[in-house]
Amino acid sequence: MNFPFFIAKRYFSTKKSSNFVHIISWVSLLGVTIGAAALILVLSVFNGFEDLILSMYNSFDPHLKITSAEGKVFNPDKVQSVLDNDAIEKSSFVLEEKVLLKYQEKEYIATVKGVDENYLTLTNFDSLLVDGEYLNKYENTNIAIIGRGVAYYLSMGVGNMFEQLQVYVPNRNSKTLLNPTTAFKQGNVLPIGIFGIQAEIDEKFIITPLAFIQNLADRENEISAVEIKLKNADEMLAIQKELQKELGDIFIVQNRLEQQDFLYKILNTEKLAVFLILAFIMIIATFNIIGALSMLMLDKKKDIQTFRSLGATRNEVQQIFFNKSVLTIIAGTVIGLSVGLGLAFLQQTFGFIGMGNGSFVVDAYPVAIKLNDVLLVSTTVILIGLLASWYPAKILTKKLF
Repeated sequence: MNFPFFIAKRYFSTKKSSNFVHIISWVSLLGVTIGAAALILVLSVFNGFEDLILSMYNSFDPHLKITSAEGKVFNPDKVQSVLDNDAIEKSSFVLEEKVLLKYQEKEYIATVKGVDENYLTLTNFDSLLVDGEYLNKYENTNIAIIGRGVAYYLSMGVGNMFEQLQVYVPNRNSKTLLNPTTAFKQGNVLPIGIFGIQAEIDEKFIITPLAFIQNLADRENEISAVEIKLKNADEMLAIQKELQKELGDIFIVQNRLEQQDFLYKILNTEKLAVFLILAFIMIIATFNIIGALSMLMLDKKKDIQTFRSLGATRNEVQQIFFNKSVLTIIAGTVIGLSVGLGLAFLQQTFGFIGMGNGSFVVDAYPVAIKLNDVLLVSTTVILIGLLASWYPAKILTKKLF
């Protein structure tokens, strides 16, 4: 053990210094501990909310989605060749159309999503049903599953949901939209179920068989997208590049992240903003480190002169107090991370802190611990602490040596 580190360790562990200096030293250690714990806790809660929100969207969004770059719809035969890829587990043809819904005396604008028979296994849609049954239970194509938000706006309760829902789409063959009798085509569907995923989705979509919306919208053998489920989700980006290369520029292949690009940007921006705010608070807290180190060096002025008499160089004396501050920072970081991770684990396991009145989708604050955040917090706290320790150690050594 070298001389500066040995003395620094003695200063860190000893309790023989003056009471005031000792208290200041413990305050600086406590500040680092609280900062590290707060950082890891807040990031873990953000991770929990991010995973929760994305899991709700991901239950509706496929791994990959193929759409046309040159128009709204296309013939599915144009992409059939790429769907034979061994990495693809399931694919489903989808046609989406903006429609006007009328139920009894109420009207609502929504999106009809027509899906084929593979859609159930692609999304595990059975688990998303709040009430009723899935489309595959019926041979009739004039049926629909209604989003919970759509059902709310149309006042479609469980008791009266088995009445006909009128669906209106613009008539593509009509020469003018001024005549309401020819401007729209009407179809009736029987609501057989209500699904609940996420408010933005529930208020927008109703699900019908693909054949229904194709016939109603005069889009025979046309689809707006192909949704793909992969055997291994970890290969999503690689398969996306492969399919995009095969299809060329006339098609767009989006992965799950790109389908909700705006949402991902919002979540990452919020997390970054909160981290920067807490990091700034941590920088302010480092003044405790500067004050503690300065007080210690003034308190050990006689020791510094003794070290000088024994032949210690100025750099060695500077290294003594810098090492002592580093030990405080490392100890505070380790304790803070332990406390923060411990509280996060307890919340993740037992959910001690609830969400309030129970109106949210989960009862307790969601928490997700990620290794990258642990490394980020450790690096940030230690780096800030090192910078706060180096300057006073250097300046005061010059004055006291």
